[in-house]
Amino acid sequence: MFIALVNWDKCTGCGDCIDACPVKCFTMSDGKSLPHRSAYCIDCGTCLEVCPTDAIVISIGWGG
Repeated sequence: MFIALVNWDKCTGCGDCIDACPVKCFTMSDGKSLPHRSAYCIDCGTCLEVCPTDAIVISIGWGG
């Protein structure tokens, strides 16, 4: 299982990751990207490619 994480110090709130994510992990919260469905991440890397500030990382999570 993969988990998308957003560094809010780097995130500009452009919304590119929201538009690009094929499984719709992200939403906007307080003007920043929030991976509210992070557990749906399929590690495709699309959000990493479109983020202009490198604010997103994909981590291996625990799941069951």
